[in-house]
Amino acid sequence: MARKGYASSCFEEDVMSNTPSGKGAALVTGAARRMGRAFITALAEDGYVPIVHYNTSSQEADALVSEFRKDGIEAVAIGADLADPGAAQGLIGQAREKAGPLRVLVNSASIFEDDSSQTLTADSFRRHMDVNTLAPALLSREFAKQAEAGSMIFNVLDYKLFNINADFFSYTLSKAALEAMTQMHAREFAPTVRVNAVAPGLTLPSPYHSREEFERLHDDNPLKRGPTLEDMVRTLRYFLATPSVSGQILAVDGGQHFDPRLTRDVFGAL
Repeated sequence: MARKGYASSCFEEDVMSNTPSGKGAALVTGAARRMGRAFITALAEDGYVPIVHYNTSSQEADALVSEFRKDGIEAVAIGADLADPGAAQGLIGQAREKAGPLRVLVNSASIFEDDSSQTLTADSFRRHMDVNTLAPALLSREFAKQAEAGSMIFNVLDYKLFNINADFFSYTLSKAALEAMTQMHAREFAPTVRVNAVAPGLTLPSPYHSREEFERLHDDNPLKRGPTLEDMVRTLRYFLATPSVSGQILAVDGGQHFDPRLTRDVFGAL
């Protein structure tokens, strides 16, 4: 049976067993932890060969690959510092060499540091742009070069882009650039590659809040229901299962993006 965790009943016909599916490989950046781990787990359940990218989380990545292999799922882990453009550019080639043609790329890895227009430094600005924008640009370009028809790129943005706030200045600018890139690449890479994105709301605790603060803020939105990892996985699966959709960005945030009460406390819990 497929690994349990993020399978959804409406996609059961697409969720494969442990036998090779012919779907190809899927690379998720930042796949060893948090949201990236949920994405790569779901893709493995759905029959893709999972490629677990990590930077410093080598133990978590190796443990995840071991879990996959125990279930009969071939998987590989590849380490790369996405702040290094050379490492980012070479990651697709390494992945293809180890796992064959890539059909799905999920640009999930990012850095998230608090600064403002008054406190930003050239170093912090470059770090955010290198990891959150330049690395996805290089990865997407190399992915598209080797892609076959029906391939897809999935970018992870931020609901903050729909109701802008000046906090987390460098981070926000880097995600705004990735938002524009999503639509630019959707035009450029068609018809072979579709490009879509999710803009998550408060899904997981961050270093900027305690667990109690996160729980207080998580459901503080118009729907009174904060997003979950399962919601993010459903969004990825929706885009994969809908071949006529490209260039779309879906806010999954309980309606937070149109809530006029947005405050610094809310954004700090991303």
